[in-house]
Amino acid sequence: MQKWKLFVIAILFLQVSQAQNFNTDSLLVILSSANNDSNKVNLLRNIGVSLAHKDPQKAIEYWKQGVDLSRQLGYDLGMARSFINIGTGYTFTGKYESAAIYTDSAIFYCHKINDPNRLALSYLNRADIYRNLLDYKNALLYCDTALNYAEQTGNTDRLARIYDIIADIYAVQLQNEPAIANLAKALELYKKDENDIMEGQVYSDLADIYKDMHQVDSATFYYQQAIRIGEKAEDFKNLSTYHADLGDLYTQTGKYPSAETHILLSLQIAHQQENDLQLAAAYAKLSHLYLVQHKYSESVKAGKSGFQYAVSESNLGQQQEIATLLAEAYTGLQDYQNANNYFSISRNLNDSLLRQRFSAQIAALQNSFEIKGKNKEILLLNKEKELQQQRLLRQRVLIAGSIGMVLLALVGIFLLISRHRMRIRMKELRLRNQIASDLHDEVGSSLSSIHMLSRIVTQKSNIGGSNQELLHKLSRNAQETMEKMSDIVWMIKPGEKETTGLVQRMERFMHEMCGEKDIEYNIDIAPLEHARFDMKQRKNIYLIFKEALNNAVKYSGASKIRVQANFENKKLDLQIVDNGKGFSVEDKTMGNGLSNMRDRAQEINGELHIRSGRGTTVQLVMPLS
Repeated sequence: MQKWKLFVIAILFLQVSQAQNFNTDSLLVILSSANNDSNKVNLLRNIGVSLAHKDPQKAIEYWKQGVDLSRQLGYDLGMARSFINIGTGYTFTGKYESAAIYTDSAIFYCHKINDPNRLALSYLNRADIYRNLLDYKNALLYCDTALNYAEQTGNTDRLARIYDIIADIYAVQLQNEPAIANLAKALELYKKDENDIMEGQVYSDLADIYKDMHQVDSATFYYQQAIRIGEKAEDFKNLSTYHADLGDLYTQTGKYPSAETHILLSLQIAHQQENDLQLAAAYAKLSHLYLVQHKYSESVKAGKSGFQYAVSESNLGQQQEIATLLAEAYTGLQDYQNANNYFSISRNLNDSLLRQRFSAQIAALQNSFEIKGKNKEILLLNKEKELQQQRLLRQRVLIAGSIGMVLLALVGIFLLISRHRMRIRMKELRLRNQIASDLHDEVGSSLSSIHMLSRIVTQKSNIGGSNQELLHKLSRNAQETMEKMSDIVWMIKPGEKETTGLVQRMERFMHEMCGEKDIEYNIDIAPLEHARFDMKQRKNIYLIFKEALNNAVKYSGASKIRVQANFENKKLDLQIVDNGKGFSVEDKTMGNGLSNMRDRAQEINGELHIRSGRGTTVQLVMPLS
């Protein structure tokens, strides 16, 4: 479907309707004098919601404060609500691994308080994470679980949105029959709730599907229904899109006067709403309409207007589409200089879009690996990249034929060089993927079996004390080895966003270590997201951090731990600080941990400084190229 419904945003606001009655400033005034009770937890949650659209990271900070206060109060309902919102916030920012961690925590507390309504919400958010990771099979499984809990509560709006998202998942896979069936269920429920806006969007989605199926009459009917509902609900934002889509359908079927009427209506509404994105889309459709009628001057005029709006919105897809239309229109006017100019713009934008989409898909699969170990899917995506390059080559040949053989030859040379470099890179990716996959599939499954079997045996009542202790030790050793193996797999696997994975992994490790011991912690390593490290650097940074944090949690007796990263003069400064009892840095009985950390720092041309007295500070300073 061509419209992306932000289900997560809608779901979030189902939980926090109180926040709509206040603005952020008013809520912050109330917060300054609030007592540490359950009302303050709800207040922190509502402040986060008021910030969710404009500053999701700031919203997450308030929701995390809600988690800390709920834990102090033993307020399980507050824990469930806050974890739901944190998971949603990380989904907004595209940090799907973090979103999955907090959503799983929400599911745990929702089960603990036996709340099927919020369980439906949490499982649906989990499904949305998998949909963003392009794992449609697991997304549908979680939708089914959410559906089961939603049916227990009879919440028609939630049921409707679940059916709606299931339809989206089927539609993106071109499975039209189940998509239509689920949209029909959602439509019935939206009508029952008199939710006109969502009813109109469902009609539009149905029209999109029938349009792709070349069933023109059905597509026309549903676009008209969407327009009727949009006008009734005064849903002007979507109404502009509905008119533009119907106009485009009329263009395809040769009904040019009707097409022009609806596209001009779309432009009028978009101008009234000052919506540059919709203006760009409507002008593109108008330019296409004039182009197919050989009205080249009118097509150029509409296309140039649309291109300006697309540039203002930084929408590369619309820029590329309109640039192609302008190239064809100028060719029709025999203005070959401008035609060649817009052809070059279209070609460059198309290259950027392909790189952008490929990077996004690679990032999604890497996140999916962190969540459930499916690194082999990256190989399939690399194959899809090759197919995309082949389609790009064919497209360039067709367009460049009208420009001349010289330009075609230059493009061909460029493509050969690019493909050669990509082939070398893919060989490296395949090797690293194979190593990571073998470790995960062969070693990981065996360790997991040892861990589970040892836990089962320790639960037998007839096991002696010493034997049971040995089995506990075996289980712990298997678990620790599994975690270390997971670290090794992460360290060697390829990716475009190694630094983002490093930050998320450090946050998760600190959350698990400190949360288990009820240690108050603060982690500020956001600057790491803007740096680029090679595999050796990120491995040693992570292992130094892990060793220092592990020592602080297990041996220092600290009640507070702080981790901070800064960049200054092209140097990374990473500090792990605790308020524990400290130790003698020169003590030879402290083991190999400190010497290992120093060796790792030297391996990446860094320095390790350890200061201990009243508390301990472990500082890593390393140069950045």
